[in-house]
Amino acid sequence: MSGRIVGSVCAVALTAAAALAAPVPSAPAAAAPPAERSVAELLTQLKTLYRKAEESTEEYNATEEKLRRQRARARALTAALARTRGRLAISHDDAGRLAREQYQDRTPLSSYSFLLALLAPSPDQAAEQSRELSRAADRQAIVVERLTRGEAYAEGLAKRARAALRKQLTLAMKRKKQRDKVEKRLTAIEKTLATLSRRQLRAIEERERRDTEKAQRDLLASGALDPPAARARAGAEADADADVDAGNGTGGEDPAPEARDTSAPDPETTGTGSDEPEEPEHVSPRPKEPTPRTTTAPHRAPRRPFASAAAGQRALRYAMNQIGKPYVWGAEGPGSFDCSGLTSQAWAHAGRPIPRTSQEQWRRLPRVKLNRLRPGDLVVYFKGATHVAIYAGNGMVVQAPRPGTRVKLSPLASNPLRGAVRPTKG
Repeated sequence: MSGRIVGSVCAVALTAAAALAAPVPSAPAAAAPPAERSVAELLTQLKTLYRKAEESTEEYNATEEKLRRQRARARALTAALARTRGRLAISHDDAGRLAREQYQDRTPLSSYSFLLALLAPSPDQAAEQSRELSRAADRQAIVVERLTRGEAYAEGLAKRARAALRKQLTLAMKRKKQRDKVEKRLTAIEKTLATLSRRQLRAIEERERRDTEKAQRDLLASGALDPPAARARAGAEADADADVDAGNGTGGEDPAPEARDTSAPDPETTGTGSDEPEEPEHVSPRPKEPTPRTTTAPHRAPRRPFASAAAGQRALRYAMNQIGKPYVWGAEGPGSFDCSGLTSQAWAHAGRPIPRTSQEQWRRLPRVKLNRLRPGDLVVYFKGATHVAIYAGNGMVVQAPRPGTRVKLSPLASNPLRGAVRPTKG
């Protein structure tokens, strides 16, 4: 029996070992760890995370700007309400004094005053008494009307002040949610970076540098930054080359003499160039052509002039002086900046305040073509206009790139371009 028991135990052990070694088909395949992912995939993931964090940052900045304006509005309404209530208290005092005088029969409109007017010894005195009674009635009516209007105005101000405070509270709650959203996305970036080795981080940085250099070369080669004069010269040279090719018989044939325009006769050959007028021939009158209907162009508001080039240089000088300072989301200086905080502060120091966020800068400032960029202009990136930089000339921009970096000078094509804008005069 002992042999059979030993054999059974060995068989069970072998069966269990085989079962443990066999793969479990029902278990889902786990996602590839970061070490097995390509550098391009990791870079794309990080760029997506950074872009979403910056979108949330600009949303937060927009709400913060609205909240700032709403606070100022609420303060103004509260101050106006306090002044109105102060004036209303004076009106209440005047109305109370008037009521006491009427109760004590000491007003100019008392029954005794009316009796004096009726018993005046002369018509002139009676008329004067009547005028005095009329003036007294007007003064009392003014007091009552001022009190009534003051109360209505104070009530309206109180409603507006309460509404402003409610809106301020709503914006504050919205700002808190957006702040939490930004911090959540920044935490996701930190967790992703924590899973990467130093070798992967260096590889990602090198890949990003190569991609930026290629995008910059492609942008410069496209001629998008060439000034109009350079484009015109290039076009003229191309036309000249085409004319040379045509003269060598490679660019088409000369039109036949019959195809040339002979509708305008030469004055020297026809004799019509002499000073003596010829007798006009009888020509039958042509029917009048219908007058074309003209459509009035839609009225457009006059465009405000651009800020001067000197103002752009001042804005650029301020931005250059911030190079090396850290990126901090929601920051407007002086020790740290986010992207739109840098651009808005640069133009504020140049004497031209502009909107706080990159979306508002793109929406409200006049557009300029890339081949007309000049130092100080704002270059906007991504479809949602969620990033902005200051043009520094020679195809470079000053920008606060993203969390974990510092303000620096970068190629213009460091991010997908949306366009460019230029602030107007004050």
